Amino acid sequence: MKIKSTPESFKVEEILSQPLSPSGKYRVYRLWKRGLETLPVLRRISAENSLPLRLISYGGLKDKNAETVQFISVPSRFRLKEFNLPNLKLKEVGFLSVPVEKAVSGNKFEIFVEGVSELPSERLAVLKEYGFPNYYGEQRFTSIRNGKLFAHHLKNREEALLFLFRPAGWESSRERKGKKAFLRGDYGTAEKLLKGWRRKVAAFLKRGGTLKEAFRLIPEEEIEFQMNVLQSLLFNEKLKKLVESSAVKTVKFKYRGGELLFPLERVSVPGELPSYTPGSEVYRDLIEEIGIDENSLKPYEKHFHRFSRKTFVKPEELSFKKLPQGILFKFSLPKGSYATVPLRFLFSALKTP
Repeated sequence: MKIKSTPESFKVEEILSQPLSPSGKYRVYRLWKRGLETLPVLRRISAENSLPLRLISYGGLKDKNAETVQFISVPSRFRLKEFNLPNLKLKEVGFLSVPVEKAVSGNKFEIFVEGVSELPSERLAVLKEYGFPNYYGEQRFTSIRNGKLFAHHLKNREEALLFLFRPAGWESSRERKGKKAFLRGDYGTAEKLLKGWRRKVAAFLKRGGTLKEAFRLIPEEEIEFQMNVLQSLLFNEKLKKLVESSAVKTVKFKYRGGELLFPLERVSVPGELPSYTPGSEVYRDLIEEIGIDENSLKPYEKHFHRFSRKTFVKPEELSFKKLPQGILFKFSLPKGSYATVPLRFLFSALKTP
């Protein structure tokens, strides 16, 4: 099975919970992109309009290796420059009474899965009737290195900083070379090759700064992202344990964060789970199990999002079409649910003993 072989094979379009209006408090734009990450695009829009990034509201980050349609909004007193480029288009489409982040309710997907010819009938029936565990998908955990998170290293800030410079498999060759130069102490080369805050860190160290001092150059949004990865991992682990204790027939598959378990029958689990925050009783055993000292997290409590997440979701408007090279799926999911998870369940999960 192969997913996302090209951006055109993985299409996503956001669903708004309310119709657009000819006037309102927030001016809304339709953002179409292909092969681009969301945050760099938003930073570009921010810079080209001399508008603080915090004033641009968006519903979520979309995959780089995809063709995506999402909405962004700004207070109506502002107007953004429109784009019409081969891989990036921005067009004003109307107004909302609330910012986009509060108006996005879900996503429609159109995904071509290569290398498969038949659908597993039992799993498809389970998916239609019961849905699937609302795990965070593989792409949420690209920052994990050798089973460790940024949060594992916070007792030693030098180690924590170095962790963020370890190369990942998905990044560009230039960035990977820059990170390797940084790790061997060649900060001059690293400064030339890296971008953003990592370039600033390399320049600071080249001037004689220390790793401990450089830790403060990590931007707030990077630390927030890393704490969110921890929250996502703990949610997955908690939900897996609930499924394991409730189901007899299961299948599983491995991912960067460990192993995910899927029931082949109806299970009795809470409808939602709260997100992890330091001191949470729900996750106390798990935080100890994965080896993180909660005391090291307390200085970063403001970076933990507080919310509840559904434990199971069901694809809506699910359809599929068999093609010569694979199967084309169409379905929609609630905001925050990962389309790759039900597809892994259908085609990649292995039966448990």
